[in-house]
Amino acid sequence: MGLSQYPTPADAGVLGVILVNTAISISIVKEILRSILHVIGIHIASWEDYSIEDPLGSSECRGSPPESYMEDFRTRTPSFRYDSLCTSNHPEQECSVCLTKFEHDAGVNRLSCGHVFHKMCLEKWLRYWHVTCPLCRNYLMPQQEEDDTCPM
Repeated sequence: MGLSQYPTPADAGVLGVILVNTAISISIVKEILRSILHVIGIHIASWEDYSIEDPLGSSECRGSPPESYMEDFRTRTPSFRYDSLCTSNHPEQECSVCLTKFEHDAGVNRLSCGHVFHKMCLEKWLRYWHVTCPLCRNYLMPQQEEDDTCPM
């Protein structure tokens, strides 16, 4: 499977040459479109910007919320066991972030909007600067009247 037995696309025949030329043409058109969009003020990130690997620990460079904000979230939205929330007339639910059913001894958070999520799922959601509920987009923490500044 892996490596082709043909050293160059021309050795693979006409189909190989057509496929290689098509791929090169698509790449050129993509870069031309990206340049045009950049000129008119629309910036599109390249695939390298979405790298899964994090070799330098760049999550700190991107800026995660300060630990004080995370502690404030934990204080205002205390976690509890799912079985203390669940009664016999409620059907089993699942966390909308990780899409797994809640275990009875799982640590969960109930937001002011009433939605319930795993504690770790919500904290991970918050580390990506999401300050709203993953489902309804209400604020994770109720806004304070005297505080007109952005929480982060």
